[in-house]
Amino acid sequence: MKFTVTPLALAFVLATPSAACADPEPTQTSSVQVPETAAEIARQKIAQSNIAGIGIARIEDGKVAWSGYWGEQSPGVPVSEQTAFNAASVAKTLIAETVLRLSDQGQMSLDDPISDHFEHTDLSLDPRYASLTPRILLSHQAALLNWPWLYDDDKLAFTADPGLGEINYSGAGIEIVMRYLEARFEKSYPDLVKEVLLDPLGIEEIAVNREPWLEGRVSNPVNRDGTIFAPFNRSGNDNFIQIGDYTAADNMYATVPGYAQLLIALIEGAGLSAAMQAERATLHSASDSSSGDFCIAEPADCPDPIGYGIGWGLFGEPGRTILNHGGNDFAEHAQVYFIPETREGLVLFVNGGNAFPVGIEIIETIDPKLRMAKHFRALIERMRDGGG
Repeated sequence: MKFTVTPLALAFVLATPSAACADPEPTQTSSVQVPETAAEIARQKIAQSNIAGIGIARIEDGKVAWSGYWGEQSPGVPVSEQTAFNAASVAKTLIAETVLRLSDQGQMSLDDPISDHFEHTDLSLDPRYASLTPRILLSHQAALLNWPWLYDDDKLAFTADPGLGEINYSGAGIEIVMRYLEARFEKSYPDLVKEVLLDPLGIEEIAVNREPWLEGRVSNPVNRDGTIFAPFNRSGNDNFIQIGDYTAADNMYATVPGYAQLLIALIEGAGLSAAMQAERATLHSASDSSSGDFCIAEPADCPDPIGYGIGWGLFGEPGRTILNHGGNDFAEHAQVYFIPETREGLVLFVNGGNAFPVGIEIIETIDPKLRMAKHFRALIERMRDGGG
């Protein structure tokens, strides 16, 4: 669900990007034609100077119904099913799925104390650290800010007691789970993800670190001003993701077909018991004060509930629950979701800055009745109006 929606993050929606030349027709990898409404909105968005590439896969009845690609991976190279997008915080779904499987296999529990295996430099001396568990951290109720740099002293600290069910979205909290897993299982996080999640599902085109197969396939980041950067640029400066760098909270690379394969496996319940699937989709945290975590749309358009399960944002609708995660950074936006009851899903990867509104508009076009999109549309409009 998160990317993160705060006044700071959404301030960029006030800018209006200039138009660029139109792209060629989308590459087709499905035998089914891309719906014209989806193709048209993609063509419109790719004409903006801040949007370089778009890849979409629509899942219906547990299969990819159609997919399409627009724009360029790099100058002169079209986006295709081979393109690896930076999906930013969608990375957090991989650690959640890894932990769910380890717990299902009896190798750990969602309620094991983090402190049994990992001491955090900033937090371990606080008695509240002993209450942290994978469940609390993966459902973003650890009372931690997103990153240490948000604190005056650049050190993590609790803002309240953890585990009270209040959303405090925290990438730093996700990294605590990552370090805990590494200490407990004496393996690197990338190795654990492959061993526990990706390899058993036969998925090859998702990477939590910079792997050799990514070379020559990664999109050139394009920021909100239309500036093109070299692949693996972190934030528009001289800081690049190096071989061996990894995090569980950000900078996941995936092709559209690769991540669609994962969503289909989740829809099918592959490798996970029904009880653990239900745990994933159970509301663990919510908020009536955190921007983006409560609904300001018309009541009939509001999801209910809105909050977090284990690693996934939950958006309730009559007869179905949408499990969603987004990713948003200086030059990328991603939205992924799946709906177990109706066996639907979507992968949307956008290479471009200030692209959250673009992503939501595309989703609204593909699934006009989706309350999650209406919720975010209302938030965007409020931010554009200066309502905070």
